[in-house]
Amino acid sequence: MIVGTQGRKPGRRLGVAAVALLVLGGVLSCAGSLGGHFFMPTRVMPSDHMRPSHPAGGSMVFNTLVAGVDRGDVVLFDAAAWGERHLSVERVIAVGGDRIAYTPGDRTLTLNGRPLDEPYVLNGDPVAGSPGAFSVKVPEGRLFLLGDNRGNSADSRYRFEAAEGGTVPLSAVKGALVDEDDPLAVGLRSAVPAGGGMLLLGAVTGVAALRLRRRAVTAPAPTADTVPVPGV
Repeated sequence: MIVGTQGRKPGRRLGVAAVALLVLGGVLSCAGSLGGHFFMPTRVMPSDHMRPSHPAGGSMVFNTLVAGVDRGDVVLFDAAAWGERHLSVERVIAVGGDRIAYTPGDRTLTLNGRPLDEPYVLNGDPVAGSPGAFSVKVPEGRLFLLGDNRGNSADSRYRFEAAEGGTVPLSAVKGALVDEDDPLAVGLRSAVPAGGGMLLLGAVTGVAALRLRRRAVTAPAPTADTVPVPGV
């Protein structure tokens, strides 16, 4: 077998590079796909109850690693507290210790006795569809949730009989909405194609290394006629 000038077999460096690319590509692909599936899942909005912020058919990315939520956050949650078997999306309006209330004739809800500014609601009408007066002191560890399209949202206002003040437990939250340009979401989305590219490059590099080794094996050994004699 032909050996390089430094005692290395032909194609060895390419082989090492191929292995490194394949390993890194596999890690990136797995991290991107598994991370996106378990930690930053993308959901499609099934209805228009979150218009205009999130219309039906739009994609939404949720962070499942969120430690807590606050007023104004849009959350993905288990609707079992409302007697339903599915995940739903609503906006957090009040948290534990808050009092959320509505009096017919008012143009806004009140939070802890003050008018609540809600610029995200459809048509600027935060009281549309309200079934009647209510005043709820949100228990600790629970959330009062409403849709942005108040005239078409079966939210906490309609769940008073199903749960405590229509609220859901904080433990039911499965994720909080993040922007599409969130660094972690972008990183996970980018990891999959980047990993795929590295896998392809690693495969090509590996093939090139194998070809070099095969050529070295099949190459004719040098003979006395072809080896220069020192001093001649």
